[in-house]
Amino acid sequence: MRLAKFILANLEPILVEWEAFAVTLASGANMTKLALRDHAQAILLASARDMEANQSLAQQADKSKGEGGADTTESDQLDIASEQHAEERVGAGFNIIEVVSEYRALRASVLRLWTDACQPDETHLEDIMRFNEAIDQALAESVGAFTAQVDRGRNLLLGMLGHDMCSPLQTMEMTASY
Repeated sequence: MRLAKFILANLEPILVEWEAFAVTLASGANMTKLALRDHAQAILLASARDMEANQSLAQQADKSKGEGGADTTESDQLDIASEQHAEERVGAGFNIIEVVSEYRALRASVLRLWTDACQPDETHLEDIMRFNEAIDQALAESVGAFTAQVDRGRNLLLGMLGHDMCSPLQTMEMTASY
């Protein structure tokens, strides 16, 4: 069975493994089942559909460098789900290492379940490459969105501190000048 078809046919067992791993992370220990799974299904569905889409060697080379995929609906859906996943993980208190480890565990779980069920051979090597490309794309989008969200929070905090410190400093300056 091709890997994309396997993912589509076995979403629930893959999601169960995702959830089981995410709950072991320090930030995931107190999250609900729904929160742990958040965008995992959308990431898997978009990855499988992206794998099924025709791709030329030039497109594959571009995608492997992070330059391709932006013009397809499947890649757009993968990017959106990955960004939303990262933003929700920031809100839940995850750190970047925990987010990256979720993708590592997802990749390992899918490939292990697939090899256990289907015993793929070297003719399925392209499936593995396409899956890795999709997961790497999702990971890159998540890391970018995670970093942007953390930067926004940091800038907001610094802005508030600067504003809050301005009034007392002005008062002290005025008092000193009198």
